[in-house]
Parts: sequence; C-alpha cells; structure tokens
Amino acid sequence: MNSTFPYTAGAEESDVGLQQFPDSQEGVGRSSAQTWAEAEGYLRRAQRILAITHLSPDGDAIGSLLAFGRAMQSLGKSVTMACQDSAHPRFSYLSGVRDFHQNGDGAYDLLVSIDASDLQRLGTIFLPVEHARAPMIVFDHHITNTQFGVVNVVDSNAASSAEIIFKLLRRMDIRITAEIATALLTGIITDTLAFRTSSTTPDTLATAMDLMRAGASLPEITRRALVLRSYDSIRFLAAGIVASQLEDGIVYATITRKMRKELGVKEDRGDAGLVGTLITAMEANVAAVFVENIDGSIDVGFRSEPGYDVSQVAFEFGGGGHTVAAGCTLPGPMRDAVNRVLVRLRRMIREK
Repeated sequence: MNSTFPYTAGAEESDVGLQQFPDSQEGVGRSSAQTWAEAEGYLRRAQRILAITHLSPDGDAIGSLLAFGRAMQSLGKSVTMACQDSAHPRFSYLSGVRDFHQNGDGAYDLLVSIDASDLQRLGTIFLPVEHARAPMIVFDHHITNTQFGVVNVVDSNAASSAEIIFKLLRRMDIRITAEIATALLTGIITDTLAFRTSSTTPDTLATAMDLMRAGASLPEITRRALVLRSYDSIRFLAAGIVASQLEDGIVYATITRKMRKELGVKEDRGDAGLVGTLITAMEANVAAVFVENIDGSIDVGFRSEPGYDVSQVAFEFGGGGHTVAAGCTLPGPMRDAVNRVLVRLRRMIREK
C-alpha cells in the first residue's frame, strides 16, 4: 500500500475494460514448494542480477529491493538495484537507498522484479530489446499480479513483499543483518500501516519480531516511515481534505497541477497521504483521489472498507493492487477521469 499511488499502469483509454481479472491460480495464495525451489536455483546460479521495483516506490518496494540486493551481494553476486523514480526523502534512514540506479543499462544473466504486479510497473528500467534474453523471477504479493516472469513467487496472503523476501533469505540461509532487517521491517510497517490493515496475519507479526531481534527498531521505523512529514505535505493534505466531496458512500478529491503550484508544494508527485485519510470518514465505503501529472495523465488512488474490492476496479482501468488499496492511471482531462471512475465505483457499491 502506498499514499503515493503505488499501482499506476498507463493503459490507453481503448484498453480499459478489455483486460481479464486474474484467474484463481498459483498467484492467488501461496506459491508451491517447486516454485520456490526454481526461484532459488536461478538465484544461486546467477552472477549478474538486475533487481527492479515499481515506479513511484513505496516503503515495501524500497525496503524489499534493498534487502534483496544486500542479501545477494553477501553471496558474492553483482547486483544492480534499480527503480525508475527516486525514493521519497522520508526513507533516507535506509542508507542503501543511495545505491539505487534509475536505469537498467548493462548485461545481466538474471532479472528480478520485486513488488510489481505487472511488467508496465517496472517503467523505463525494463528494456525489452536489451533484457529480453535474460530470465525474470517475480517476487510479489498483489492479488492482481499477471504472472509475467519465468518463475513467479506470488503470495497474495502475505501482507507485504518484504515478508516474501524474508522467507527467501531464510530458505537460502542468508544472514539477516541489522541493515537488511531494517529494510524489511520498513516494508512491513508501511504496507500494514503499523499492523493496522486487515492483511496483517500472525505470520506478519512473527516476521516483525524476528526482524526486531536482528536489529531493526520498530518505534524508529514507524516514526520515520509513517509519522514524520514535511510542512508542505501537511498544507497539501489540508487543502485536499477541504476540497473533498462525499457522495453515495464515496469520498473523493482532485489534485490539479494548478493547486500544487498555488500551494507552492515542492513534491512533484503523490497525494501526501490524502486517500488514506479520506477513507477514515465514517460515512465512506470507498475513497478515491485523482492527481494530475505533468503530462496530463491522471493517477487514481483507491482505498476501501473491507467488503468492497477496489483492486478489480483498478484492474479494469489498467491498474491493480490489493482488495482494499489499489490504483491506476487514466488519460486526462481530469473531469473525464473523475466521471468514468465514479460511475464504476457507484456500480460496485450498488452491486454489493
């Protein structure tokens, strides 16, 4: 989950509604022992690995990528950790974030996708012509994962991809240092909102305990990753709340480029956590925030109360995510994007 729209997809308007929601297969639930073994085999044989996470990375993407990269480097492998977009400054306490690359140039014998539900989510890092010959392993926990790897370790029962990477390191008998533990606990804390989401399981809590024993500080990570925010983002959040509307169980707000400029907000993307705040309204079943990008496209972030599946709504618009937290990207203008989405959300509520 992410307050900066973690599941953008950039589908063309003509594609909306033509995709099929993933069938209930291996990706929905736990991966088989054979799948885990195949993934481990590829990793042990590889020498040059390109590890990629999704654009507009959230704490789970950043923490999982960093932990994976450091773990593979401890085995003597050459690992390039890459993401199209830079990490939010709030994650500066993770020293390895400075090692992330914003391109995927080079020759690799293995690609690894982490916390991305489809190939588009890898953005400009994945270069089809350059990378097509190298096999790709997918590690992810999103129910909308499209199984785009040669091996797909996808567990939608996990609350975060960090839990999957933790399991991988345990299987491979890799020592979990304090640095790796801090990165993984960051992923768990951010994707569960400090263990407050319905996806939190006993396994989640057990993993967090193990990471604390390995040197990760729960209170410090929670403070840095979830609590602290810039004054700009506080003002931005306040303006978004004031501009929000509540109709038919749907609370929504729009964030235009003009609004960002008038407020003098330096951050050029995201909603400052607005969608996560709006869903706390007692009258709301679903929250949606529409953010206008520089190129005119519209990022849409969804949150919902349990029982309302926004992942399928997002998937129909070319995005994806979790049952109660998802997102997509639509063509502008803003008014058209808002109208299309609200019509679909109202239908979802009526059919509930």
